[in-house]
Amino acid sequence: MTHAPSPLIKTVILAAILGCATGLSPVQAAKAKRASANQPAAAARLPERQLTCSIRHITNFDPEKLQTAAELKYDAVHPLTLVLPGIPVRTSPPPEPQDDPEPVDPRTRIIADPGNIAPTKNGTFDRVIDYWPERTELSAVISGDLLNVIVINQYDPVKQTANFFMTRATELSRYQQNHVYQGECQVRLKASTSGKPIA
Repeated sequence: MTHAPSPLIKTVILAAILGCATGLSPVQAAKAKRASANQPAAAARLPERQLTCSIRHITNFDPEKLQTAAELKYDAVHPLTLVLPGIPVRTSPPPEPQDDPEPVDPRTRIIADPGNIAPTKNGTFDRVIDYWPERTELSAVISGDLLNVIVINQYDPVKQTANFFMTRATELSRYQQNHVYQGECQVRLKASTSGKPIA
């Protein structure tokens, strides 16, 4: 099932998909489709996921252009580890940005960020919309209306990798051009409490 992006970070998702994110090749896409076909059609819960990521700081990101990976320039690489807990599969649309946020499972947290590139309150987030394996959106208030926003998408169940995109933003589409990151995460899945993991 495809869900409409939440308005809060719709533009960020577009940037991740159309800008710096690398898509699956036709061969990888076919393998991923076969792998997902072997998974249960409708499991009750998502598995716990630990993402161990290598995140690169992009110095020339331009959301107005369709940049290829070769066109992007970087000045640093940062390790980051994130845990997404096993939770019920989401069946409802996300709240609007002006609505109160839904309660966030406190197990959703950054457990390693030695470069402090993803500021949060004690590693936790203020908003999480988890549509795994399609995408997961996370945001944490830095100060005032400034947010740190993360989008995880393009999960490849064959390679067990996912794309990671992060920026700092205010309102709906104002980016801090000096805080744009993209990278790849190795994903380690644990079985959900129902015993039916969703890849």
